[in-house]
Amino acid sequence: MSDDDVMAELDLRRGGWCSQDRDPVPDSMIGWGGTLVQNSPCRAGPLPVEPPSVSTEEPGLKSMRHAARFARPIAILAAVVMALFCWAVSSPPGSSPDDDYHMASIWCGSAAAMELCAETGAPEERVLPADVLDAASCFAFDPNAAASCALDDEGTRVSTRGNWNGEAYPPVYYAVTHLLASDDLSVSVVVIRAVNVLIYVGSLAAVFFLIPRGARSALIWGALITSVPLGTFIIASLNPSSWAVTSASTLWVAVWGFHSQRGVRKILLAVLTVVLVILGAGARGDSAAYAVLALIAGSVLAFRRDRRYLLELLLPVGLIAASAALFLSAGQSAVVGGATVVENETYTFTELLFINVKQLPQLLVGFLGTWGLGWLDTYMPGIVWVVTMTVFSGVVFWGLGRGDWRKWLALAGVGAGVIAVPLYILMHDGVVVGNGVQPRYVFPLIIMFAGIAVFARGRASLGLNRLQLTVVAISLAVANSVALHVNLRRYVTGLDAVGINLDRDVEWWWNAPISPMGLWVLGSTAFAMVIGLLMTLAWPRHARIAAVASDRESSLAREVEAEA
Repeated sequence: MSDDDVMAELDLRRGGWCSQDRDPVPDSMIGWGGTLVQNSPCRAGPLPVEPPSVSTEEPGLKSMRHAARFARPIAILAAVVMALFCWAVSSPPGSSPDDDYHMASIWCGSAAAMELCAETGAPEERVLPADVLDAASCFAFDPNAAASCALDDEGTRVSTRGNWNGEAYPPVYYAVTHLLASDDLSVSVVVIRAVNVLIYVGSLAAVFFLIPRGARSALIWGALITSVPLGTFIIASLNPSSWAVTSASTLWVAVWGFHSQRGVRKILLAVLTVVLVILGAGARGDSAAYAVLALIAGSVLAFRRDRRYLLELLLPVGLIAASAALFLSAGQSAVVGGATVVENETYTFTELLFINVKQLPQLLVGFLGTWGLGWLDTYMPGIVWVVTMTVFSGVVFWGLGRGDWRKWLALAGVGAGVIAVPLYILMHDGVVVGNGVQPRYVFPLIIMFAGIAVFARGRASLGLNRLQLTVVAISLAVANSVALHVNLRRYVTGLDAVGINLDRDVEWWWNAPISPMGLWVLGSTAFAMVIGLLMTLAWPRHARIAAVASDRESSLAREVEAEA
């Protein structure tokens, strides 16, 4: 009997029924992971021999239950989109890392000559709108400077800084986002950021509803505990790393779902897996390498000893080959060659290695707010990075309490990548932590690591009690609200201004009907709603019933394995 058959048998045996009235268990009593949430009077138990054919529930209550069943997912998705969109418009054009390079590459993302980007006759030069090239000229690297740059929105300038000169990045991201570019810089930037938000939310939702319930909690928790502040900022930015984060958050679990599902969902997950590989590998060269790791990790988690699994491996193996080819075609792949090695003139190789090993944790936790956002100049206060670090480390540590050899092997592989990738680049470039390598480069791997760490915890709550869930919810909501406020303050007035009122002494803002303060309230509320709605799904009703259900499920699993 395969693992799928065992899980199917468990689904039949563990409960779809309430012990007192024998009505089917409503979906609201099922956690993200598919196990029975602790709602009385339902409990895990065998199906009755003759299940009732007619429910005794009143039609009105049943209709309300079905309406709530569909309303909550829609509300969660809408709140996620709104929270991320508020981040998208919390900073001006040119505010994400290296935006001068990426915006120029987007405007020149098509091979055809256009008004947005013209050739000069020299292959390394392009003529672009001056405001595209100078968008960050007055505030980059100066946290006290507001984004009130005096831009020339009619003139043009020649630039050699873009992907046409050396092709350091794959062309897919720039070619797609080029379709959204126009002669209006602000509108173009907001539209591209909004589309990146929709791609992220759409990918997350598609994977969530297609995979078996047993992995849904890992998908959500992995994305949630890594989201603030770097995740929300990068996802809602114009930077190609937005697609890299989307791919890393979903690809590994989509591969697992492909191996675990059957029928139409299996086909859809196969298609989605291909799309996610293209999404990541088409945005950054290193993301193509991360896609290889995600494909391997997902396949390891789904390992079975049968012929069907071997046939299924044809898809991830083919995508691994394609990802490797995309990586080698990007200019970023030069880092694997010995010809580009840079020697440090101050330290020997051993000394440099020793320094970087000691300081590597500072780089790895940078996504939690210990490093600045934007041009690394928007620094987060301790209330952000202390609480996000506590939540991240606590949930990951809790997730290590359950798993099998497949989980440990996948986790070890991704964990090795989290350490080896930045360390190799630092040594290759001959620099110490704090130079060259940024937290966003390794951030996709950390998202994968967090998701796999909580994989196999089952219930939506991961087994956390009410107090623990409350601490997580309040911590993330507060951290996001403070981080959004700081990001707004950085560009509206500069960080030399203090106070909670963002509408005072405004130096930069969009031509929009909402004020900076209104956007902060809206974004904070939307994110808090996301957390609150998710916690209603995970909220344990009775700890004792949860423990009994968990013990009974373990017993049933052993029974089914023995019969097999």
